[in-house]
Amino acid sequence: MPEAEAAAVVTGGGSRAAGPADYERFITLFSPEGRLCQLDYAFNAVKLAGITSVGVRGDDSVYVLTHRKEDKLHDPTTITNLFAITDRIGLLATGMPGDGRAIAQEARNAAAEFRFKWGYKMSPCMLAQWIADRAQIRTQHAQIRPYGVVSMIFGIDEEKGTPELFTCDPAGQFFAHKAASAGPKEKEVMNFLEERMKSKPSLSSGTTKGLAKSALKHVLEGDFYAREFELGFIKKGDPTVTLHPVKFKRTRR
Repeated sequence: MPEAEAAAVVTGGGSRAAGPADYERFITLFSPEGRLCQLDYAFNAVKLAGITSVGVRGDDSVYVLTHRKEDKLHDPTTITNLFAITDRIGLLATGMPGDGRAIAQEARNAAAEFRFKWGYKMSPCMLAQWIADRAQIRTQHAQIRPYGVVSMIFGIDEEKGTPELFTCDPAGQFFAHKAASAGPKEKEVMNFLEERMKSKPSLSSGTTKGLAKSALKHVLEGDFYAREFELGFIKKGDPTVTLHPVKFKRTRR
């Protein structure tokens, strides 16, 4: 068998063998280990934002929760990671705020065009696949970079009448979840939820919200009750996405 040829990089002076710096610079070049370094850095950018998010799907509802970075000089009404895409679909973007806002706007346009073209609303699954397709395309072209965001899509499927929760990552993968997390504390949150959900095969709306809150409380450092959060949810009984800031209070036992 002939030996594999080294990847070549075309420059103004001709072509040359690709070196370690090229694997890190170009999204379209695989490293000898089979990795796309720029894609790895995009996943790191999600964690570098310092925001941990969680989403939990129950029997009749979906709740997503994320904490806000505190800055007393910012107007909190202008800062958000939660977006309503349609009246039945919401999106929680974890990672680079600018990328999250761009994805949300593109998703709104896609959902509106879909409704105009086909005469019915886009389902959460369709939107998740559309966002994932867009993210995957950005791993194939050198002139654009991957999004530094994990998108959490939640909503009610009109046809099935069921709550749904999906995540889309910078690599263009999308998954359906019973529970999901993104950010620097993602693994700790998932371990917590896996343990808690073993004994709770059925989740009411109140239990679903309580699990999301408990998961973040378990992993966040400092005073949980001093932080500001963003909460998004949708229920089968009232299938309209609700988004609002929230500050939890201690409960007396």
